[in-house]
Amino acid sequence: MLKLHGFSASNYYNVPKLALLEKGIEFEEVLSYTGVGPKYKPEYLDKSPMGKVPALETDEGFISESRAILDYIERAYPEPSLLPASPFDIAKVQELSQFIELYFELVARRLIPNLLTGSTPDPVVLKEVESSLDKAAAALPKLSTFEQFAYGDQFTLADIAAILNLPIVRNVGKAFLDRDPLSDVPGLDAYCARMEERPHVKKVRADAAADRRQFMAHLKALYGF
Repeated sequence: MLKLHGFSASNYYNVPKLALLEKGIEFEEVLSYTGVGPKYKPEYLDKSPMGKVPALETDEGFISESRAILDYIERAYPEPSLLPASPFDIAKVQELSQFIELYFELVARRLIPNLLTGSTPDPVVLKEVESSLDKAAAALPKLSTFEQFAYGDQFTLADIAAILNLPIVRNVGKAFLDRDPLSDVPGLDAYCARMEERPHVKKVRADAAADRRQFMAHLKALYGF
């Protein structure tokens, strides 16, 4: 049986977790927080060389990095597919997924330490984040209308990217910008509301909420905040 190592409060961990759930693949969750080093689970580096979550344990060995894990899952368990049929449409799903990861999640992540600790962001960083998020939000409608799914007429990896990464942008915006940077993206609010009604999305959200207190306690014990 596949084993997914990581923790439910992590959006990176939840990317392959939601894919496994949507495909109906049986797997075991193995709790492992970040913070690899002399003080905490140095052996995890044998599973994920940079000590990040998630890591997927297979009969053949370990795979780290969410994108590589998704590729393995799709190839090893092709049905039901989380990709469209044509090469062009597959590329467009990957394009949208990568757009969300690079220009939304990674940008907003610069303020996650402030969000976790309740500290005030550096004004220069805050301005850079705001400008980058606004630019990405203006460009997003060129890649998706969000009429039904993120791309096309089926649930794909692009939906997983949107569901698990865009809420971080909203949280950062509301906390430090006094607004939601995504509020003006056409169709996005209704799309997000539809996605939240999916049973597996509800499970991922519930598991993340249940794990959050323990994760914060881990951070406090390891890093002092």
